[in-house]
Amino acid sequence: MKKTVFIALSLFIFSSLFAESLSPTGGVRERFESLDGMNKKAYGDDASLIGRPDDTLLVSRLKLGFIYTQTPDIIYTAIGYFASVYGWSLDHNDFKKVSGNETYWMDPQEDFDFTALNVKVKNLVNVRGLSLQLGRESNRYGDKRVLGPGSWGNSYGWLWDLAKFSYRFDDNFIDTFYGQTKDKDKNHLSLFRKHVYEGAGIYTHFKTDNKGAVEPFVIYKKGLYNGAGNGQNTQENYTYGLRAYDDDFHSFNYDLTYAKANGTIKEKNYDAYGYVAKMGYKFKSIALKPNIVFGRIYASGDDNPHDNTVKTFRTPFGGTDGSLYGRMDIMKWSNLIENVVELHLIPQKNMQLKLSYHDFSLADANDAWSYYKKYNINGNHESKLGDEYDLEYKWHYNKALEYQAIYAYFNAGAFVTKNVADNNAQRLFLQVTYNF
Repeated sequence: MKKTVFIALSLFIFSSLFAESLSPTGGVRERFESLDGMNKKAYGDDASLIGRPDDTLLVSRLKLGFIYTQTPDIIYTAIGYFASVYGWSLDHNDFKKVSGNETYWMDPQEDFDFTALNVKVKNLVNVRGLSLQLGRESNRYGDKRVLGPGSWGNSYGWLWDLAKFSYRFDDNFIDTFYGQTKDKDKNHLSLFRKHVYEGAGIYTHFKTDNKGAVEPFVIYKKGLYNGAGNGQNTQENYTYGLRAYDDDFHSFNYDLTYAKANGTIKEKNYDAYGYVAKMGYKFKSIALKPNIVFGRIYASGDDNPHDNTVKTFRTPFGGTDGSLYGRMDIMKWSNLIENVVELHLIPQKNMQLKLSYHDFSLADANDAWSYYKKYNINGNHESKLGDEYDLEYKWHYNKALEYQAIYAYFNAGAFVTKNVADNNAQRLFLQVTYNF
């Protein structure tokens, strides 16, 4: 509470001094969650698992900040957030990571930090469209599959301290960046403290028509903790590819992504790939304007985890939000085959309804269920993870206020029932968001 009061008081003082050039920004998000049969760290109903499988949560996030325009070409942004969760059976130390002699935390809850703290200089050296940005930001692009923090969780996923050059012309852009990603330790403010990964990249966007574009990219990632010992941080690799999409191509819509990764992980070579292929058709003249989408999402697995090459694809700095891989939020873009069917409906202009079916399997049964790091045991060779059914409803009451309700049910497949736990799982979200 003291941290929240401090943010609010600082914002009030600053806005009083620079009222004409300052725009306050912020929001409040309150969410009720009910989990049954799983949690963030473990799948199953067994009482011996980490945490409880049936948490009932109240998840809150307060975001406050300002945008200060010193001149039309010099803009400062500072946005802090305070996150809290009530009813969670997991502890901060459940998210402790060890890499060699380094210890850090990646707590999806966290409580106080900055999601943005940067300065942007536009029209750099008098070149129209060229800008430089320095400081903290989320560094999100496209559908957030290869670069994006994910914002469903309280702690925003990846957050960067970086330098970014951007050149924008017409509706196109070419961005280049270098920076480091912060840890998520609820007991320490991350500014000038511990960073976990180093990264650099080029992300581009070229429009093809009114609602379509192609987005080539190349992304470099390096773990900063290279000491001897256990852990997953020791790596250096590149991921390159492109995304192409169109939201309305003669009533058709498509979203295609291909990503190839090469480099090293620990002492091994890294050679993996992933793709996304989704295509739909929107019936504009029918009531509710149904949009039916079929898709396949793939991320390579490792057929031999004991050889000298890691073939398990890992998104470089992408989100794992349920909007990408099912609202149960127990999958990620790694050793995965997902066949998906979506039905998007518009009951009213300010409402969206989405029903979806997800068929999940391992890309390679010799590799792990990446989210929970579980393998086939006792000579099993199962690959079917399960079937998920999602119902999502969103109501934009007005420009500032939004309501959302989500229900997800996971019918466990043979890999889960024979190797992890013999139960299905479900999840319910009720959320209200107010932004200003």
